[in-house]
Amino acid sequence: MKLHEIQPPPGSHHTRKRVGRGPGSGHGKTSTRGQKGQGARTSVNLPKTFEGGQTRLTMRTPKLRGFHNKWRKRFAVLNLTRLNRFKDGAEVLPESLLEAGIIKDVGAGIKVLGTGDLNRRLTIHAHRFSVEARRKIEAAGGTAAVIEVPRPIREKTKRAKNQPKPATPATAEKTETAEIPQAAEKPKKGKQKTAGEKGLTAPEASSAPEASSSADSPKPQKGKKKG
Repeated sequence: MKLHEIQPPPGSHHTRKRVGRGPGSGHGKTSTRGQKGQGARTSVNLPKTFEGGQTRLTMRTPKLRGFHNKWRKRFAVLNLTRLNRFKDGAEVLPESLLEAGIIKDVGAGIKVLGTGDLNRRLTIHAHRFSVEARRKIEAAGGTAAVIEVPRPIREKTKRAKNQPKPATPATAEKTETAEIPQAAEKPKKGKQKTAGEKGLTAPEASSAPEASSSADSPKPQKGKKKG
């Protein structure tokens, strides 16, 4: 076999479908569109979900209504009756619960509930305990050890309105005031004449502002004028 003799196997490639070439093309007079109707027109543009006029599947499926918290923490719930399979004095950890097949996933944490009775003295490590579960564990001689989960470190955002402003230390204010030099008093623009230049004596100069204030026009009285 030579390179120019290689051919694809029969049936692997189909000939292109030539539509609209008359009855001689093998696709009939109507070019596989049928006779009349909605699908025979050139402007037909039906969606992929169209089912012939009946209610579509996307409309028949039920929808989840209401509010759904996507940040909800889902805990793996565990009852006390399922812990009786451990030996007396054993230490129950989340890893041992997964290995025993008691829980499938830890999720946001493990919460122990007080359903049933506990006949073993166990040290149970979990993230949360109900009041009844803690009481039954301690009554059986065991301990309920809470696993502390550190809070996630998040970037600081805008300060809330109800939070007080951070107090600035007094030492920083003193250093800032000490570093700023006292600004020199700027001279007022224009020449200011003294009392001697104006031609007034000392008593006249002291009484001059009083006279000017008394010479001002009186303010108009508010309200209706009495006739």
